[in-house]
Amino acid sequence: MDYLFSKKFTFKEFLKFVAPAVISMVFISLYTIIDGVFVSNLAGPDALASINIVLPIYNIIFGFSIMMGSGGSAIISKMLGEKNNTGANEALSLIVYSGIIIGIILAIVGMIFSTNIFKFLGATDILLPYCISYGNVIILSTPIFIVKAMFEFFVRADGDFNFSLFLSIIGGVVNIVFDYVFIKIFNLGILGAGLATGLGVLVSSIYGFWYFFSPKSKLDFCITKFDFKLLKDSMYNGSSEMVSELSTGITTFLFNILALKYAGESGVAALSIILYIHFLLVSTYLGFSSGIAPLISFNYGAKNSDKLKETFKYSKRFILISSLIIFTTSLVFAPFLVNVFVSSNNNIYNLTLIGLRIFSFSFLFVGLNIFTSAFFTAFSNGKISSITSFSRTFVFVLLGAYIFPPLFEINGLWLIVPFAELVTIFLSIVFIKKYKNTYMY
Repeated sequence: MDYLFSKKFTFKEFLKFVAPAVISMVFISLYTIIDGVFVSNLAGPDALASINIVLPIYNIIFGFSIMMGSGGSAIISKMLGEKNNTGANEALSLIVYSGIIIGIILAIVGMIFSTNIFKFLGATDILLPYCISYGNVIILSTPIFIVKAMFEFFVRADGDFNFSLFLSIIGGVVNIVFDYVFIKIFNLGILGAGLATGLGVLVSSIYGFWYFFSPKSKLDFCITKFDFKLLKDSMYNGSSEMVSELSTGITTFLFNILALKYAGESGVAALSIILYIHFLLVSTYLGFSSGIAPLISFNYGAKNSDKLKETFKYSKRFILISSLIIFTTSLVFAPFLVNVFVSSNNNIYNLTLIGLRIFSFSFLFVGLNIFTSAFFTAFSNGKISSITSFSRTFVFVLLGAYIFPPLFEINGLWLIVPFAELVTIFLSIVFIKKYKNTYMY
């Protein structure tokens, strides 16, 4: 692993290094989208809209997972770079054990108050039964969602990017197969989508445990004492990811309310489709950022400034090229992307198509913003990472929500995210320039 993380790369080798993490995240987004495609085509647009109502709950679960996963993996990678293998094993064990316990507590509390939570999130009388069927399965699956997400980060920190990719693929394949079985064959509707998702995550988690108990892993589970400072540092270091997901949950709730106000349940269905497509296209940056994180943390711990400079240079090149490609793709293929979810003779189609074309401009800016947040998380600078995330996913989103929908109604809703990403990019550039000498990149 030392050689892999410290060797000099060409740009082609750099792309090959991060490719498994990118493919992993794209694959996660694909099987999430396939959930939506099955639900939209076999259970109807109201069922699809209900998934978006439940989405803030998933944001909380996923936010906690990646907070512990990204924050913890930065600490573990730094320890490995410092040759502190014992400390890395203890950190791995404590974070995973704590994640399972907290996941169980969240699941119990969530189930007790689930119906009230769905109503609070905006479920109408039409959408509530769908929310209960799907949302309760997601809530019950909280512990395995947390474990699965953390394992993907920790396997990459261990240096095995291909197995991290395998965890995503095996879970996705199980999800897709059982989407068809539960929804199409057993006619379970949106309940089937929830069960398929939970089953896919469970299978990935089992393989993750197997990895860390096998000879493949250089990291091992061990008996460890409770270390509040280590947990606090992990949470603080990964707090930007938690902030981002919590903010996304809150803003999704806000978007649902605005969509209902200006276009009813059809507006929420259109919003759901756009957010699915957004997740697919943005997953490239999410995967890339998680892929380079252990590389940065390891070389920061090893004080290898040449490798940090190389990684930063190649990252800038990747983000510039991919931003242009993804923006062009979202505009050119917008009709096809929307048509995957809904036929062109459906009244939701035109509403969604117009929305996606406006929304597409966010892809010019979001790559640098996601990278900046992950970049500073890898340096264990949770403060700057959180400021960047909170700005793009909450502060500037709220400002956009205040300005645009009153002026342009439903089309104003689609302008909010491009506006937030555009304003945040100036903040990202300031932070990158300010800390260039501090972190030797």
